[in-house]
Amino acid sequence: MANQVPNHKLKDMQTQKITLALVAARKNSKGVRNKNLLKIKNKTITRIAVEISIKSSKIDKVILSSDGNKILNSVPNHKKLIKLKRRESLSKDGTPMLPVMKNAINYLERTSKKKFNVTSLIIIDPTAPLRKISDINNSIKLFNKKKPDLLISAHEGQHNPYFSMIEKKGKFFNLCKSLKNKDFGSRQEAPKVFEINTIVWIYSRKAIFKINKRIPKKTILFTTPISRSIDIDNENDIRLLNFYTKSKKREIKYA
Repeated sequence: MANQVPNHKLKDMQTQKITLALVAARKNSKGVRNKNLLKIKNKTITRIAVEISIKSSKIDKVILSSDGNKILNSVPNHKKLIKLKRRESLSKDGTPMLPVMKNAINYLERTSKKKFNVTSLIIIDPTAPLRKISDINNSIKLFNKKKPDLLISAHEGQHNPYFSMIEKKGKFFNLCKSLKNKDFGSRQEAPKVFEINTIVWIYSRKAIFKINKRIPKKTILFTTPISRSIDIDNENDIRLLNFYTKSKKREIKYA
């Protein structure tokens, strides 16, 4: 009689472990109206984010999650892409990202014909359109090597809470952070700090469904140059984007 595969191993063979990219793009935004429909060289920044995710060989599936049909329709269909119409309760101004991530994973695993198990989820935010494919691939490589709960991209901070940032403490203002018996005379002497950007965030499944924190304890850093780290949040960011891309043509479409 031929050797039979044990049931538990057969189950593992039938379930494919995958890396999922999530492009989350709401139709409403505050700083820049309809910013996810901003165009660079005739492509929306949402489409740019989706296409670079599809291009990465280290990403198995891509979900575009949006409450706006115009945003969903701005991206061509692809065999690697799933378009998810996000429900209104997950599309409010104050909606955190964790429920949106859970929604994307659950949707993929419940509706796909194949059995998928998402082991890691990569957030590819449309508002960082200057990222490179190497940013995605190298960050995934680092994540798989170090096996943290979260990898976040960041660039060296332009302002330092130990030297140039103050907050109100009681009646007066003091530095946000300080070290005992240490008064830094220059920014170069102060501890180096990093500013989080949206080029790439990678969460483990455990971080999303068990730890349930935006930035868990086991978090590592993927550093990026400031020239690629623009996060479009206001009109000044668009001017910076124009400067770095050296392109005069920009177009914002309104729904």
